[in-house]
Amino acid sequence: MGGAGELTSSTHAIQSLDTNDGARLHSGYKEIVRRFRSRRDTGMINELQASKSCYFFKQSAPLTAKAVTELFRDVRAGQSNPSKNHFSHSRKSHNGARWSALCFSFDRSPTFLPGSTLTDRVTGYLLIVEYLNYVAVFKSQLDLTSGFVKDYLVRIGAQQIDRGLTSKNSVFDRVRLRHMSVSRLALRAKTLEGVDLQNNVGFASSSRFAPLGYSFSASNQHYSTTPRTGRISLRSDRAGHNDLIEFARDIIDRIHPKPGKPSSSPFLNAFAQPLELSQLTASPRQIAIDTAILSQAIFDDATIRLVEPVGSGYRELCKARVESVLQTLTRVLEVSVLRSRWVITDPASGNEVGVIAKNKTRIALKRLEFPSIQGIAVESKQFAVGADNDRMPLRRYIDRNEAFILLFEEPQLAYIDGSLYQDNSLIDGGSIFLGYLFPHPSLTGLVDEKGTFSSSHTTFDANTTFGAVVSNIALDDDALVCDDLNEEWADFIGFRTNASTPRVTFYHAKHGPLSLGASPFHVAVSQAIKNLGNLALPAARMGGKYRRWNTHYANKNSRTNISRICRGNSASVKSAVDFCRSAPHTSKRVAIVTSSLSKRAVGKAFGDIKKGMPANPYFVQLYWLLSSFFAACTEVGAFGCVICQK
Repeated sequence: MGGAGELTSSTHAIQSLDTNDGARLHSGYKEIVRRFRSRRDTGMINELQASKSCYFFKQSAPLTAKAVTELFRDVRAGQSNPSKNHFSHSRKSHNGARWSALCFSFDRSPTFLPGSTLTDRVTGYLLIVEYLNYVAVFKSQLDLTSGFVKDYLVRIGAQQIDRGLTSKNSVFDRVRLRHMSVSRLALRAKTLEGVDLQNNVGFASSSRFAPLGYSFSASNQHYSTTPRTGRISLRSDRAGHNDLIEFARDIIDRIHPKPGKPSSSPFLNAFAQPLELSQLTASPRQIAIDTAILSQAIFDDATIRLVEPVGSGYRELCKARVESVLQTLTRVLEVSVLRSRWVITDPASGNEVGVIAKNKTRIALKRLEFPSIQGIAVESKQFAVGADNDRMPLRRYIDRNEAFILLFEEPQLAYIDGSLYQDNSLIDGGSIFLGYLFPHPSLTGLVDEKGTFSSSHTTFDANTTFGAVVSNIALDDDALVCDDLNEEWADFIGFRTNASTPRVTFYHAKHGPLSLGASPFHVAVSQAIKNLGNLALPAARMGGKYRRWNTHYANKNSRTNISRICRGNSASVKSAVDFCRSAPHTSKRVAIVTSSLSKRAVGKAFGDIKKGMPANPYFVQLYWLLSSFFAACTEVGAFGCVICQK
């Protein structure tokens, strides 16, 4: 029968034999014990039932039995009061793959009782599958050590996962997107859900978003993936270890590059496209830490904490300190290339504050130095404060989790969440971007934004941007008011009350010398995005607006005779507001009116990029800033545009 009976009967047999055969029999006894223990361990892993969800990596170095043994030893050493292994296997063979597994129980302090001596008894497992120079990791409560990951594993590129898993027949029901911008004012991320997003999503601004995770159906199977972490899941019943190994093999076969493999789904192609890092030749220009990732992990998911050394131990940072640290990191930093080094500079002080480096598989944040983050480290909340042996400096955590976005001199590129993306809308010479620019002849020859003021002024000077808005640019509006200064929503607000095409327009008027830089637009874009919610003309706030609009304009210590109601009267303005607010088909438009930009010059800049010429870094900043503005407007159902010189 085997098992305990076999071991007992074999022991009796050994005791009755001649002692001259001792060495041979001792060896046989040891073999029987080994088989018994092997059967015991194998029986326990046969009880394993887990979901088909795991993390995929490429191998950067060949795995060995020694490496797996050391990993399992370190994983056990990292837990409190570990039990004997419930099962432990090293590099077993199965259908062309190798697998290793570990399972044991250990103590864990409840995160909600950090000062108590109470513990929870937790059981965790790891199942590691090696196949075709890839590694798949199934896990619960336990994780690979950072040293093991660094020595043996690298991420799989998002492009490889997209192309391997999806096709033209894939039906997407969920996608999580990150905007390719470093602007704090732009919409940072969004999640779309629907039965078939191909039929539900408008793609006007989709190319400005990079897909960071999605779920889809194909061949009657439902998958979800997060390329940044390499996590791929199949919706299914729980499965035993052999079926899990087969699932890992199947996914690896699909994502392993094959000659002639078609591109990914047309749905994904509408968004920013992932590129291999080896394709990057452009120099970096800006970097911003994605503090949203940190904030979510600290406050929302409560998976990590920030700590600082005190005496021989550590203490957790209070909420106010954490928010101060995040605020310090929430800024756009400049990047320049100095003697092959990518140096990070704080534009506020001009000081070097860090270094980034491009490796074969990723871009690494090698150094980041702000006084307010020195000594601050990140711990897992699985452990009591100060008990996490894998604690790491905050800079290393940001680097390890690739919580930063990097922009380049070529405006179509961005490095987001550890992957390089390209906005394909620029390949055609920027035709989509140029569609948001509207030249107007009245913006030529202007000398100021608002002009001079006196008590004799009854209108804005004709040679100013304000004068151009009133006299020419806003002529389609039936009612027009000046909302400049104080708690303004825009410099001017126009209302078109045509029954078939009602429209509300917020005009943000600026003046400056012709330039392809972003500087003239920062204030206008900031003001425009901040007031997008007021396009709905909220009734609760209109009383104060009406009172203000019924006054004369005052500026630069001068009270003028310029009526803030530039077209219409009090009654017609109120009627226009009520009509535009209540009409369900009212269109909303946000226009930056500026004399500092020429559409012809922008078109030439895009044409130079299309010809392969290096992009002007100032134009890159302008492109990203205005793209953020256009996308932000789209997200609230408005149309953002720039009215500029020819």
